[in-house]
Amino acid sequence: MGIVDDTVDFLRFLIKKMNELLERIPGGKSVRERIGSIKELHQGIRRRSLAELEKELEEMLKRRKEEIKNPFSERFAEAILRYFKGPVDRLTSSLRGLDKDLYRANILMPKEKYVALMLGVAIFAGIFGFLFAYLLYMPIDTSLLIGLLSFMGGFMYMRYYPKTVWKRRVVEVERALPYVLRHMASLLSAGVGISEAILSVANADYGPISEEFELIIRDMRTGSSFEDALSKFDEKMASENISRVVKQILRAIKFGGNLSDILYKMAEDFSFEYRMKLMEYVQKVNGIAFIYMFMTIVMPTMFVVGILASSVMSQALIMPPGTLAIILLFAFPALSLIIVNMIKKGEPR
Repeated sequence: MGIVDDTVDFLRFLIKKMNELLERIPGGKSVRERIGSIKELHQGIRRRSLAELEKELEEMLKRRKEEIKNPFSERFAEAILRYFKGPVDRLTSSLRGLDKDLYRANILMPKEKYVALMLGVAIFAGIFGFLFAYLLYMPIDTSLLIGLLSFMGGFMYMRYYPKTVWKRRVVEVERALPYVLRHMASLLSAGVGISEAILSVANADYGPISEEFELIIRDMRTGSSFEDALSKFDEKMASENISRVVKQILRAIKFGGNLSDILYKMAEDFSFEYRMKLMEYVQKVNGIAFIYMFMTIVMPTMFVVGILASSVMSQALIMPPGTLAIILLFAFPALSLIIVNMIKKGEPR
């Protein structure tokens, strides 16, 4: 759509300039006078500087570049907000805690615009679900029901998406925490201040924790105290390990103490805890692996053999082929996905 818009704007620009040229041609009484007027106008255009034309073209390209810079999600949300302003306002006022979830997930989008995005995704999910069911020759009422369920599913997914992002960020922050603490401890032992150590981590590439430390520095530069900025970071993450680190730093600053040794010790403790959790996780996975192999390989084979043997003994199919295909294509893979999800959720932080 961006290329089409640029082409339309460029054609409008050319038509505008052609109209200006035609207006400048005087209406002579003879063909010779008209030709002479056109020659004079042509000479005037050749003497005219192209600065004005280049300036208008640059402004048009600049405007298009600024529109393209905005992510598609924001442009999509703005379009939904333009046409569904009333429903979006009512949903925004009824959804509690969404602004806090967006803040924790570091999603830099106003609550109203995100609600518009939620509604747009839900509408598209509902349309897709209805068309998918309709193309499978399902009854119209069933297709409408699937479309409604898809609409609700898309809306609920977008509602809890910030919480999912926040939990994922907390996991990544906790994984990088031992390395960050060693980084800070080495700088503190060299005589660098705690604020400079946090700034060094913010400029490093530790993932989400570098982004969060950059926000701490930004809060301090806008007038917040060091204690308030750290407490804000602790409240945003809502993690036990991060809370321990923040309390130790604030206690060392308030009552004194060798902060570099404290951070080194906490980094070693976190690393040891992670290694112990990893050992327990490997033992659990070894036990679940046997169940996974049985559910995905042995059990489907035994099920098919049992169905065939029973059908031979009874001299009739005891299960329709369609039902058997659904069980083999959907039921057993669903069990496999459940087991894989259990393994993934049990992965230590």
